[in-house]
Amino acid sequence: MIFTFLENFVLAFLLSLTHCFFMCGAVVFLLSKNTNKIQIYVYNFFRILIYVILGLIAFSIGSFFTSVFLQSLLYFLIGIFCVLIGIALIVRGKLLAFFENNFLYTKIISLFNSIMRFKAKSVIIGCANGLFPCGLVYFFIAKTMLAKNINEALIIIISFALATLPAMIFTSFLPKYLEKIRYLQNFFYSLIVIDGIYFCYLALRLSKNV
Repeated sequence: MIFTFLENFVLAFLLSLTHCFFMCGAVVFLLSKNTNKIQIYVYNFFRILIYVILGLIAFSIGSFFTSVFLQSLLYFLIGIFCVLIGIALIVRGKLLAFFENNFLYTKIISLFNSIMRFKAKSVIIGCANGLFPCGLVYFFIAKTMLAKNINEALIIIISFALATLPAMIFTSFLPKYLEKIRYLQNFFYSLIVIDGIYFCYLALRLSKNV
């Protein structure tokens, strides 16, 4: 379990340094201008809570794939999905826009401006942010579908959520460091593709037992 946590935490941390910062950094910046630090932590708590809920829902769906045939099919479909997510993050363009829906993202960001007058804005924005169309979120939620038990599912999604905190909290310090590692981001994204290929390999192994 410790290995599972570290494996997912390190991968999520590396991916979040670029993707999470540039996609959700605007949300944190908007909040930090209109609230105090405590509210930033409230926002992150509810953002993480939504990730956990989504992860548990995904695990529940995956638990219905009980037969060897269905498990191999699930591994294969999620493997292909992860490969497509990884490629979309690398090449960007229309493929990434399809997964992350830039139109919806822009609408949500503009909606946040009207929420700023509410006292519970950090709660609302945190929950909404957890539902952002995001390739990384899709990837880790997909992994929870393959978890062997609920504890493993929780470890996968919580390790991802915790690993995104540095990018979401230290937004004012990150930009000067991001350019130094940005050339590595495609390498980080390629790890998602490798994971997807591995899931397809596991599907092939399982299919031999059908």
